[in-house]
Amino acid sequence: MYKVGIIGAGIGGSYLSYCLGKEGVDTIVFDFRAPHEKICGGGVSYKTIERFPIIRELPIPRKEIWKSTFISPKDRTVEIGLEKPLTIFNRRDLDYALLKKAMRFGAHFRKEKVQSFAREGNSWRIFTTNGDYKAEILVGADGALSRTRRKLNVVLKKEDAFFALECFLTVKRDVVIFKFFPDIQGYLWAFPRSNNLAVGIVSNYCGKTNVKDIEKKLLNFIERYYPEQAPKISVQGAYIPLFCADDSKNIRICDNNWALIGDAATFVDPVSGEGIYYAVYSAEILSQCIVENELARYQPLCMKHFGENLVKALLGLKYFYQPEFIEVMIQMAKGSLSVCRIISDMMSGSLDYLSWKGVLRKGLHAIMSDFIFNADLASKHEVITNLFKLFPRHYRPFLGNKIS
Repeated sequence: MYKVGIIGAGIGGSYLSYCLGKEGVDTIVFDFRAPHEKICGGGVSYKTIERFPIIRELPIPRKEIWKSTFISPKDRTVEIGLEKPLTIFNRRDLDYALLKKAMRFGAHFRKEKVQSFAREGNSWRIFTTNGDYKAEILVGADGALSRTRRKLNVVLKKEDAFFALECFLTVKRDVVIFKFFPDIQGYLWAFPRSNNLAVGIVSNYCGKTNVKDIEKKLLNFIERYYPEQAPKISVQGAYIPLFCADDSKNIRICDNNWALIGDAATFVDPVSGEGIYYAVYSAEILSQCIVENELARYQPLCMKHFGENLVKALLGLKYFYQPEFIEVMIQMAKGSLSVCRIISDMMSGSLDYLSWKGVLRKGLHAIMSDFIFNADLASKHEVITNLFKLFPRHYRPFLGNKIS
C-alpha cells in the first residue's frame, strides 16, 4: 500500500513526487510514455525559476533568451529587450530530470499504462497493463485530456480548451517570436531551444477552431521565415485546457482521497497558455496538504495563491486578443520604453493580471510622452483610431469586472 498514487509523470506529477519523497511520503508514479516530448514551447518564466529554484539546479540543457520579437496582425514588428530572461527547455529533459530526482528521494516509478482504478474502502486500487497497486490517495496529473479526471466525473466541455500545433526545426536562433492574427484568439510562437527551434500555434477552441486553417497559418509562417525547413517538418497537435472561473467554484478538483493538479485541474493561464508555473505551484500546494493531512484545503489554497490571477486573466481574454489592442501595444512599444518594460515584466511574470492596469495607469504619463514625441503622425492617428474602436465595446466590460 502506497500513501499516494500519481497518474502522469509530466512536470506536475514529477514535482509532486519529488516534494512528497523529500517528506518521506511513500509515493508511486505511473506514466507509460515517460520520458516524452510534450507539445509546449518549453519556455519557463523568470518568476517560475525564482519561486522554484530546483528548476535552475537541474543538470540539463537550456537556453536563456533576452530578446523577443512581436509581430502584429498587420505584420508590424517590434523587438523588445527583456530585463529578465526567458529560459527554454526541452520538455522531455525537464520533466524526466525532475522524475529522476524524485526517485532518488524514494519515489517509485512504473512505466506502465493505467487502465482503470476503483475505490476499495478508503483507498484506491490502480490497475495497469502489468498488474495492480493500492494507494490511499489518488492524484490525476495526466494533462489536458485527463482520463483520471473523466473517470472521477469531473467533466469539462471540449470547448473549454485551446488547440495547439507544433513542430521542430533544425535552426539556431536567439530571439523568441510571437506572431498574432486578426482572426484567431491565440498566437504563433517560435522558441529557440538548445538543439532546435520549437514553432507552434495555439487557438481558443470554442467549438470553432478550424485545424486546417491554423495549420496553414503555421506552414505559411515557416515558409516565409524558414523556407529551407518547410519540406522537412512534421506537425503534431494537442489540446490545452482553458481555465474557467465558473468551474473553479462549481467543480471540485479534490476530495478526501483524490486530487487533480496542473493541466488536469485546468490550471493554465487563459491568455498566454502558460501551464508550467501552475503545474508546479499546484503540486507544491497539494504536497503540503497531503503531508499535513489537510487535503480539503487544497482547492481553496490554489484559488488563494494563484486562482484569482487566473480569473482576472479570463476576464481579459477577449480584450487582449483584439487585433486593435495588439496593434496599439506594438506601435506604442516602438516609441515607448515604458511600454517595452511592461511587456518585459509580463513575460517574466513580474507583472500579473491583478496589477497590470495599476502599473499602466501609473506610467500613463511617461507612456504618452514617449509616444507623442517619438511617433510619426500616421502612427498617432492609427493608435487613436484603434483606441476608439476598442472603447467602450471592450474596455468598459473589462474595467468593470472586479474580484470580490
